[in-house]
Amino acid sequence: MALQANFKSPSRLGSLGEGASGSPAGSVPGAAGKGPGVDLERRNFLGMVVGGVGAAVAVSTLFPIVKYIIPPSNAVKDVSEKVVGKASDVPPKGFKIFQFNKDKVLVINDNGQLTACSAVCTHLGCLVHWESAAGQVACPCHGAKYKQTGEIISGPQPLPLKAYKVKVDGENLVVSKA
Repeated sequence: MALQANFKSPSRLGSLGEGASGSPAGSVPGAAGKGPGVDLERRNFLGMVVGGVGAAVAVSTLFPIVKYIIPPSNAVKDVSEKVVGKASDVPPKGFKIFQFNKDKVLVINDNGQLTACSAVCTHLGCLVHWESAAGQVACPCHGAKYKQTGEIISGPQPLPLKAYKVKVDGENLVVSKA
């Protein structure tokens, strides 16, 4: 003999009497004809939560990849004259390299006489330096030698260094295009 379970199935509702409702267990009262009620709303809510989490994961994964692939714009404003630092930054019989537009500029202080030229060797792009004992600009990579004004003395370089104008305005060191 089969055991009968005590539950409200639609087929037994009529036999239970008038105390039983006509809607299945777990549905919202007043939601007749709209399907399972709470279950449908819960399913939609969980679908939106899972979709939102998936979208957040996708964005957080793709954003760094896109930022890596697309290079940042280095929009440097090209000026003809710029204050690059203090005049006291360049020691006597010494030099200092400053950034001017997109180029690095070598400012030389030869006993109070200031000169400026590009600090990038025209041979392979190495940074040059001032040798005060020899009175010349030298490239440490392949032995290129330049005059203080950037003209070629010796070495494998094809072109002289680009010359710049330099002046002291109060305490400021001002570099401009030659």
